[in-house]
This record gives sequence, structure tokens and C-alpha cells, in this order.
Amino acid sequence: MSRREAIAVAAVELVAEGGSHALTHRRIDRRLGLPEGTTSNYARNRRDLVRMVVDRVADVAEIRGDGDRAPQLPQTVSEAVDQLLPAFEATVSRGTDTRARMALSIDCWQDEELHTLLTTDSPVREKLLDEATRMLISLGVPDPEQRAGDFIAVMNGLLYDRLIGHGVRGTPADAANILRAWLTGIGGRQ
Repeated sequence: MSRREAIAVAAVELVAEGGSHALTHRRIDRRLGLPEGTTSNYARNRRDLVRMVVDRVADVAEIRGDGDRAPQLPQTVSEAVDQLLPAFEATVSRGTDTRARMALSIDCWQDEELHTLLTTDSPVREKLLDEATRMLISLGVPDPEQRAGDFIAVMNGLLYDRLIGHGVRGTPADAANILRAWLTGIGGRQ
């Protein structure tokens, strides 16, 4: 792993652990045992550090996203839930990346460029929308293109619950029941 990659990984970990306020050049240097000031050679200012995290989270999601693709499109809501749960759990297991993305989505909401890179213009979002649309078409859902965005919102809510919200210390939401109810409610084939 290159020094730049190590710095990016450490930056993601710091944001996942403590939000963007935990992200400093000095903390990265300390975490990696680098001489003080080393990180500033790779990211000159705080915004450059945040951008490094945004880029790293997008790169990791894009690389790992290919393995989460279902082998064939589900024909029923039950088949869809059976395929979605392992993909959901795989994303939960990558909690560091997802927590960092969520933390920065909140912390960067006033920075249009960074916020859109984390949300609406995320390199992964188009692929997720396409996959969700294809799944919803195969389930016979009306207006699948419109519902694909809603599906991503539902999944983000479930991820939030498990990684940051009530599900961290309380009983997590039942992802299977929520997905089953939502897909059935929008007209998915039984």
C-alpha cells in the first residue's frame, strides 16, 4: 500500500470513529507513526483531507460493489429479500466506509461539491440505481425508475439504523421484514 493510500485509509477510519471533526493532519500522522507534517504533503488543507476521504470511500464502494451483484434477477419479493439481505450484511460489515460516508454527508451538506459526490453524484449511485431499477422491473413494480431512488433511501435508512442509530446499542430494525413489506407495498410480485 502506498503512503497516499495509507493516509486515505487512516483518514476514513478517523472520520468513521469520530466524524469529520476527528480528521486532522496531526491525527493521521500519529495514527500511522509518520513524522509530524507528513500528511500535509499529500493533502495541503482540511478540505483536501475531506476530499481524500470522499474519494477513498467512493473507490472502495465501487470496487466492492461488483461482488454484491445478485447472480440473477429475483422474480418474487421473497427471492429479492433473500438476495438483498446478504448484500446488506456485507455493507454493514464494511461499517467503517459506510459510517465515514454518512458522517461526511452530514458534515459536508453545505459544501455542494463534496456533498453531491457523497450523495446524488456518487460514482456508485448510478450503478445502484440501475441495479435497483432492474430488480424492481423483474418484480413487476410500477414506475421502477422512480421507486429505485426510494429503494436506495430505504436501504440507507436500514444502514443508518445498524451502523449509527438505534440498532448500534438497541435492537436493530428487522431488515428482512422492512424490505418485504416495502417491496410488497409498492406492488412487487409475491
